[in-house]
Order: sequence, then C-alpha cells, then structure tokens
Amino acid sequence: MKKSSPSSVGEILAGLMKKTGLGKQMDQARIWDRWDELAGPHLADHGRPHAIRDNTLLVAVDGAVWMNKYAYHKWDILKRINGLFGRELISDIFIMLTPDDAPTPPRDHTD
Repeated sequence: MKKSSPSSVGEILAGLMKKTGLGKQMDQARIWDRWDELAGPHLADHGRPHAIRDNTLLVAVDGAVWMNKYAYHKWDILKRINGLFGRELISDIFIMLTPDDAPTPPRDHTD
C-alpha cells in the first residue's frame, strides 16, 4: 500500500469549504464586498445587503421609490450574484425599507 503525501493546510481548508456550510457562508459574505458591482452603483447608493435567511438575500433600501426600483431589477441582481459564484447561492431577494431612525451614511465612491 502506497503512503500518500501529507496534505497542505490550504488543501485541507479548500476541502472543508466544499464539504461544510463554511464555504457557502464565505461566498455569501462576498456579496457585501461586491455589492456595488452586483447591484450597480446607482442602486447601491440607495440599498445594501442586510442579511441572508434561507437562501434569500434581504436588502434594506432608503425609501419606497428605491424599493420599486430594486423590485424591478431584483432578477438581474440575482442573476449577477449566482453568476459570480457559478451556482445558485441566493434563490430570492426580499426588499425592505430602512427604518426612519437609521439614516444611510453617505457613500464614498472612487471612480
């Protein structure tokens, strides 16, 4: 019987990422980092990911007008998210209003 060479830490972590929920959570966390790209800069200025529950992304938006705009573009955003990961990571997007007492901080764009 041939003895296999020891696995590197990177190989072990890569295997765990594929076999456990950790990999899915890490991918989901990347949505926050890539939000401007996924939603587009115009929408990203007025909404942001809030949480993920049961493969549904909750997006908090600034007002009713932006809620309608996000609703109109939600399937495009969903397609970009799942395209980024090459699989269905998010199955739906739920859009909610940001509470009035939680003002949205201004965003700093570097173009």
